[in-house]
Amino acid sequence: MAVKVALVCPDISGLSSARDGADSFLAECGHPLIVDDDKELRLSSCMFAEGTIALSAVCLGIALAGAMSAIRGAQTGPARFCLTMVFGVFGGIVSMPLVLTFGPSIYGFYLPVVLVLLLILPPSVFYYVAAKTAELPSLAIRQRDVVLPAVGGAVMIGYWLQPAQSKTAMFIDGDLPAGIVPATLVLVTFVLIFCWVISSCIYLVATLKRLRAYRSKLRSLYSNLEDRELRWLDWFVVSIVALWGVAAVMFVADNVGYDRIVFVDVVYILTACLLLFVMAFASIAPPQIEPKEPEQPEPKYARSALTETHAEQLAARIRTAMTQDALFLDPNLSLQKLSRHVGALPNQVSQTLNEQMGSTFFDFVAHHRIEAAKPLIVEGALNTLAVSLDVGFNSRSTFYKAFKRETGMTPKAFRDAASRR
Repeated sequence: MAVKVALVCPDISGLSSARDGADSFLAECGHPLIVDDDKELRLSSCMFAEGTIALSAVCLGIALAGAMSAIRGAQTGPARFCLTMVFGVFGGIVSMPLVLTFGPSIYGFYLPVVLVLLLILPPSVFYYVAAKTAELPSLAIRQRDVVLPAVGGAVMIGYWLQPAQSKTAMFIDGDLPAGIVPATLVLVTFVLIFCWVISSCIYLVATLKRLRAYRSKLRSLYSNLEDRELRWLDWFVVSIVALWGVAAVMFVADNVGYDRIVFVDVVYILTACLLLFVMAFASIAPPQIEPKEPEQPEPKYARSALTETHAEQLAARIRTAMTQDALFLDPNLSLQKLSRHVGALPNQVSQTLNEQMGSTFFDFVAHHRIEAAKPLIVEGALNTLAVSLDVGFNSRSTFYKAFKRETGMTPKAFRDAASRR
């Protein structure tokens, strides 16, 4: 914990007593020290630049506003809880300058809490992303995800039970008091910090896999993915990684003697931007998911009940729905709509698309939309946006991506190539 404190606190270990150190400290920062009757050295407002204290207050205010917005927002139960947890954790961590400035007497109790908050942050972000990308009726937290926070909580209580002189020595002076308990607490703390770095990387990979699986599932259910892919979550994860990287640079810079104040301010500025970003996008209600129709009880091996002959017949009906009925022109076409149209179960249609046609639902529908768009592109009477909307796409950007993936060229290049033939 002493290494963590060194990131934000000036070195006062040379002040053997409040009286002996007062003159040198006053000369350095121009603020009085508060000394109690027991001559314990208290931290004053000179420990942080005024700008850092202001940034800390701004971050705390944003975190509190974000937590209130999450509680009162349109999030589902698990997502609401996890988002509130994320805001609460950030709010607790960024409060260090405020606690050190306005409540120095509780700093010895507050700093161990920061360790627990750091350990809670990675699983909180993961569970929030999981809750946003899955319909979870309740939040089922795995036991292994609470191990590190639980150990951190035990260490926190251990620090709280230490005498005031020991907490001052560890958190302010950077000294290790005599005794097996303080040594054990410090050792476990450094092990937990190392585990936190490893677990952060593990949760990052798990979060990215969760997003990838979610978007892969979307491609099997919807023909248009606009506003459903939750691309802002990518920037949320990237921002956290960037913040983690800047904090790591700050840690290294402080320990090799570079000016730390600039790095501290950058961390708080990035944190404020991150919290504002999450507040803005998390409050946006996701698009309505088509309600599921009541389904008849389905045999356990319904997929294997789809025979080769039945699959071929179903594939023919699916092709007819596209080529003759032009179902792809519906911008809100979904797997359930197509299933109702061809008179089959959604899982049977999905199985047929995958095994008989070698395509996902999204790619299959996009193929027919691009084929319908080709003559319109060559004709040139309509602009690209009009063409994309006419054939069933919701946006020009999605149309561009699908057209390039299907033909290997942009719509303009395709029209130019066709005019030269």
